[in-house]
Amino acid sequence: MAIPGNDVFFASIAELNARLVKKEFFRRGAGPRFRRTPGAARPRYNALALSLKEQALRQARTVDKDFKSGLLRGPLQGVPYAVKDLLSYAGLPTTWGARPYAGQVFDFNAKVIDKLSSVGSVIVGKLSMVELAGGAGTGPRRFALRPRTQSVGPHALVGRFFERPCRGGRGRLVPFAIGSETSGSIVTPAAFCGVTALRPTYGLVSRHGAMALSWTLDKLGPFARSAEDCGLILHAIAGKDGQDPGSAGKSFYYTPQYARPLDRCGSVLRPPISPTAPTLPRAPPSPPRSTP
Repeated sequence: MAIPGNDVFFASIAELNARLVKKEFFRRGAGPRFRRTPGAARPRYNALALSLKEQALRQARTVDKDFKSGLLRGPLQGVPYAVKDLLSYAGLPTTWGARPYAGQVFDFNAKVIDKLSSVGSVIVGKLSMVELAGGAGTGPRRFALRPRTQSVGPHALVGRFFERPCRGGRGRLVPFAIGSETSGSIVTPAAFCGVTALRPTYGLVSRHGAMALSWTLDKLGPFARSAEDCGLILHAIAGKDGQDPGSAGKSFYYTPQYARPLDRCGSVLRPPISPTAPTLPRAPPSPPRSTP
């Protein structure tokens, strides 16, 4: 086993998990490799709100023991990720991107974090956001913990009100990140940054432990490298939750093995009809109707 190279930053979730299962990385490999990156890139992207170094190391050791004992939890096992800083993490600050909440601490994890932990994903940090997920435009903001003043470049906002989970994926800081959307904060930065994101149907993913901006519009969803990665993540985080009043009580099952091949236009490919294929006999013509 060896320390992973830079190629891990471009690998899909399935590829990372496969290499972990094969023990190509040891426990201080992929997780800490990604864990160091957000901190190192912080001056450039200003994406990291809170480092979870010690927590990531503990989770990585647990994942390593699971692999050694043959306990496999799914394709997200051992894969590092980060979340937007409006999701609570027990015992540590959840700032919502605003100075008045810089010391805010909850005693529970957001449901999404617990679900990802249950399948073996390793959280490495929390990502910065504009204050209260809304802000007041793209200019300097008085109450922002990590203000942005540039209109272009690595220090610019991506889509006016849109946050850094997208930068976490685009900047190769983590294989995937969890963001939120009320009116475009997932799909717009994904388009700006050239990554794949998924905005789930309202109520499909629990918002328990997330800051509420609009109870009837808020949704949580993934930023990742591909549609396949987003499907794997949604499979893990979707589902009924009695702690979220808006929960739809439905799950999502990602089953690519049953997918039908598509052509270049996205239409389902159908097998060609063989000219020698047997044809069914035609029904005899109906007798003529007699007139009175």
